[in-house]
Amino acid sequence: MPEQAMRVALKVDVDTHQGLGQGAPRLMRALQAEGVTATFFIAMGPDNAGRAIVRVLKNPGFLAKMRRTGAVSMYGWRTVLSGTLLPARPIALSFPQVIRALEAAGFEVGVHGYDHVRWQDRLDALGDAGVRAELAEAFEAFRAIARRPARAFAAPGWRTSAAALRALDEMKLDYRSDTRGRAPYRCAIGGEIFATPEIPTTLPTLDEVMGGPGLAARDAVVRFYLERFRDGELNVHTIHAETEGMGELDTFVAIVRGLKARGARFVQLRDAAAAIDAAALPACEVVRATLDGRAGWISAQGEPRERTAALSA
Repeated sequence: MPEQAMRVALKVDVDTHQGLGQGAPRLMRALQAEGVTATFFIAMGPDNAGRAIVRVLKNPGFLAKMRRTGAVSMYGWRTVLSGTLLPARPIALSFPQVIRALEAAGFEVGVHGYDHVRWQDRLDALGDAGVRAELAEAFEAFRAIARRPARAFAAPGWRTSAAALRALDEMKLDYRSDTRGRAPYRCAIGGEIFATPEIPTTLPTLDEVMGGPGLAARDAVVRFYLERFRDGELNVHTIHAETEGMGELDTFVAIVRGLKARGARFVQLRDAAAAIDAAALPACEVVRATLDGRAGWISAQGEPRERTAALSA
């Protein structure tokens, strides 16, 4: 394999009860059939996906996204109303056998928070104690199921804060994948630079682009993605068990096959992290940004600290 070959890290976020019970096993079988690997990040607590209805009242952009992606037909009413009109169901504790099967099959598994909706909607309001409680619950649930400590974390909704980064640093994880960006870096917020390597998602997600201009047909979506993966770089593509693992599985498989035809090498994020010299990574500001097709803010890789200092001088 040439040194400048394309590296692809598939990051599978599992946000809901349905995603772990149905979407994750489907993705596991598809990945095995294609002979490629991936990293799964699983929300370890309750499925409160129905609280997205509250987001509709606060953020019209989220309603537009639900319409554009066909969220109700994709997820079903049980998930759409989970945690509001219908009781929240536990995610990880409902399907410990799926988590163990993923690990037994050689896939990497990490933590995607505890209450996904609470973290995504109320991160700033949680405060230091609330953030630490969420992380403690999530990592303890993972340890109980996997019978080992988790070594990686991916923030729900790509939302992080100084309090979250500080608490995660104390856990001495191998890496985090909390933001959207260009390449691995160390997070900086205000006067703090955090030690744990950050490996950001580098491509848009399917739920951000599907149904957009010129992207109604599956072939157009596949072409859109294949044009955006870059040779000689680590391409981190986040997919969702509730999207690619359900109604868009054929689209995802077509993308994987297109990447294989281009000679892509699929890697797990832990392998990418192991190859990183953390001390040599640039320290980049973590900024809050918005993305086309996604409602609300996300945490993104900003300018390197040295460049930021030079610009302000």
